This record gives sequence, C-alpha cells and structure tokens, in this order.
Amino acid sequence: MLQRMAWSCVPSPSFSAARLGEVIALARISNHRNHVSGRLLFTGAHILEIVEGEARDLDELWSRVNSDTRHEDVIRLGDEPCGERWYPEWMIGYADDTQVCDDMEALRSAHPGHDSAWANTTRSIMRRADSM
Repeated sequence: MLQRMAWSCVPSPSFSAARLGEVIALARISNHRNHVSGRLLFTGAHILEIVEGEARDLDELWSRVNSDTRHEDVIRLGDEPCGERWYPEWMIGYADDTQVCDDMEALRSAHPGHDSAWANTTRSIMRRADSM
C-alpha cells in the first residue's frame, strides 16, 4: 500500500554542507532503487522531507534516518496511506527564507503526529519553497 511520511531534523555538527552533493547522490540512488519519491528541503538550520512509497520501504528509510549521525532531534511528523503520489520524483531544494524557516520551526514544535494537519502543513511549506 502506498504511504506518505514526513520527518524533520536538525543537522548535527558532523553534517557538512560541503558534502551535500554526495549525500544527495546516495539518496537518489537509494530512493530510486526502493521506488521512494518525495521532496527534501534544507534550510541550513532544518531538514524537512516528505516521502512516498510502500510502507516497508518507508519504514526502512525511517530506520536509516534515525541511525544517521548527521541528524539530530529527528521527529516523525506523520504518516498516512495515500492513493496517489504528490511527488512522482524525489527532489531536493534549499530555501533561505525567514517565513519557511519559521513555519518549519512551528511545525517541529507542534509535533502534529498522526492527525491530518501535518500533511497539509508540510505540503504548504514545500509549495512556498518551490515558488522561491
């Protein structure tokens, strides 16, 4: 069954923006191999990702995220079954915008969990970042 999941974290001190290209390349390969699509947004202060795929594949991705030392304060914002993908490809974006950063911090503070608000809020943040 197709699932959608969102998570966020703060990059750890061991995270290097200089190696971001390497991280992206590995993520593209892994996500393509596992039929995972979505959007990852990096603001310099936070990472927000919405991923879509089979539940088993998203559970494996979640395990990798949680064990990755480049991530701190990892929060699973929510997950739900979905009938269709919002994002048919996996892409990454960077946003250095005060409003996007504020919205991400508010989302992380709210810990929306499994209610439907997380999906609309994360999608809204991604849309604003895409329009910059």
